[in-house]
Amino acid sequence: MKLHKTSLLISFLYSLNLFSQDYDTLTLFDFETLNIESQITKGTNGTFEIKEEDENHFLEVTMGYSNKENGVKIKRKNNNDWNLEEWNLVKADITNTSQNEIQVELFVGDDPDLLTSWYLSNYIDLKPNETKTLTVELTWFPFIFDPQPNIVAMRGVPGKKKTDQSKIDLLTFGLRYGKEQTTFLVDNIRAERKLEVREFDENEFFPFVDEFGQYKHRNWKEKVHSKADLKNQAKQETIELANNPLTDRNKYGGWKNGPQLKATGFFRTEKIDGQWWMVDPEGRLFWTSGVNCVNNNSYRTGTSHREHYFEKLPQKNSPFYSTQNWSTHGFYKDKIPYTSFSFFSQNLSFKYGENWLDDFRNTTIDRFKHWGINTIGFVSDQGLIEKKKLPYTGSVWIRNTPKIEGSDGYWGPFHDVFDANFRLAVRNSVQKQKLGANDPWCIGFFVDNELSWGNSGSLAIGALKSEATQPAKIEFINDLKSKYNSVDALNKSWDSNYKSWNDLLQNKNPKISNSHPDALAFYAKLADTYFKTINEELKAVAPNNNYLGCRFAWGNNKYVMTAASKYMDIISFNKYEYSIHHVTLPKGIDKPIMIGEFHYGSLDQGGLHVGVRGATSQADRGQKYQDYIRSGLGNPLVVGAHWFQYIDQPITGRGDGENYNVGLVDVCDRPFYPLTNKIKETNTNLYEYRFNKLFKK
Repeated sequence: MKLHKTSLLISFLYSLNLFSQDYDTLTLFDFETLNIESQITKGTNGTFEIKEEDENHFLEVTMGYSNKENGVKIKRKNNNDWNLEEWNLVKADITNTSQNEIQVELFVGDDPDLLTSWYLSNYIDLKPNETKTLTVELTWFPFIFDPQPNIVAMRGVPGKKKTDQSKIDLLTFGLRYGKEQTTFLVDNIRAERKLEVREFDENEFFPFVDEFGQYKHRNWKEKVHSKADLKNQAKQETIELANNPLTDRNKYGGWKNGPQLKATGFFRTEKIDGQWWMVDPEGRLFWTSGVNCVNNNSYRTGTSHREHYFEKLPQKNSPFYSTQNWSTHGFYKDKIPYTSFSFFSQNLSFKYGENWLDDFRNTTIDRFKHWGINTIGFVSDQGLIEKKKLPYTGSVWIRNTPKIEGSDGYWGPFHDVFDANFRLAVRNSVQKQKLGANDPWCIGFFVDNELSWGNSGSLAIGALKSEATQPAKIEFINDLKSKYNSVDALNKSWDSNYKSWNDLLQNKNPKISNSHPDALAFYAKLADTYFKTINEELKAVAPNNNYLGCRFAWGNNKYVMTAASKYMDIISFNKYEYSIHHVTLPKGIDKPIMIGEFHYGSLDQGGLHVGVRGATSQADRGQKYQDYIRSGLGNPLVVGAHWFQYIDQPITGRGDGENYNVGLVDVCDRPFYPLTNKIKETNTNLYEYRFNKLFKK
């Protein structure tokens, strides 16, 4: 295969022996091959063409506006072409030939499992005329066990593949969040790095968790080996936290040395010279640098059905056991209730003694102030919040609501906002937040999390797929009756053949090919009703606090955003990205944005899963944190970003199997210093950086 220009340099360096010659490579798709077009199909909103330049052939993809849609799909011709069974990486060289910055994403395989497709994907940011290599890892580790171990209730497992790699025969390239017609080039699609195969001996591997909840089969410099290690670390950190305090902050964490604005006694937002800011109760500029799940209870892992994973579990009368009823996915989903154990809380008791919980809270406050973190984020410890030492966000979950039966999503069906019981559920849930209501330390309330809005119009279709008694379905059909007057008029518009309105009501398999305009209208109405209801009930209880939204992860389309902007004070997004400098809102919407979640993990200190976005080391986690925060500081819409989460997830998984190395501290309450030192460096000049970035260009 002749290489694209961007690959010629790599080939030259190989020829000079500057790179290892034995780094295995397998070509997957060769655009020099005759009739390769037959293996390529255009996806949603995309076209393609095989192009030639300097005798090299490559794939040119052109896409219009999209929201994480696919541009092209390239399929293996037959099983004899290649097999990824022994390989660890899939790579492709991508060039941005458009005039705008873009994000190109690669999905490996065609697995319908949402989690599998998520783990087998990655993306890159590209400036105009920039070329980068896009890499997707096929395994959690650069080795596999043979045979693969039967380890359950964990997403990241040592020596286990993410999927059956022999069945991978499809690659999908697409654009993330495109705003106009875009062209990018794809070349040099290959697999790299053959997997090392290690023999798996069950008797040697189990147990693999030590008495402190750490991975047993690996050592690292900061690993805890005794209770004395924990106590010594606490003494050392006390000395560290007493040094180098930040001096430019007021009691709320606002910019004491910055401009003095109107003081209202509560957190608010203000647009200053075209740039959005938060303003603290004393009238000082505020940018919320926060952390989620600041809670010792967030580190609980199931022990039921897998006691042999653990080297030394305490007796059953230990106060650190509990019975759990939460699991949305994975092994424990159909095994509720199950027994869980908190190694983190146990280690806190070893470290601090009888008053471990209060010492944990006080140390956390000292850490945050030392690191420049000024906000306690989503679902955090109430006792910590009540100390009134740091601003915080309220966390409202709308419980026991009626659902739209025909809708679906990662966390479950959507609320039926047209059911009279929805408002009652909102009212009951909001009124439980009276502790934070009108509290000057509360920057505002998140309500719900990562709701499944789906694609534009999808919730309307979900309503039509529901039972005849579904209030949302009845509401939608009433709207159709008002518009069309007769079912014959509806049939003409939709190209359907319903015999009567009741026929449509009873039908759970609607014909929807021409229904999109009406589905969009109802979808927008549903979104408006949702946000309006919550705003009314929240403001009735907490009129002085901000409505921070529902932490969007999906369905960030103009219909949802338009409705949200009418009722939210700040629009929140969970953005697991490498940069947020590009984050914006649809044209015509002007609201401040808060990032509710982001993180990076690595495997260099006993972790078994990097999380949603990975890093190569703890130091790289710190650099990626700084890059992310500074990209937000330079974005005039962004008024803050919160890291997920404070404490590492258990290596044996929480209830749904997540076992990500995404904490600022590990299971032994030891900070990941290469990360937290970078956090302090970033936050030390946070306000000056943003002010200079926005106003002194």
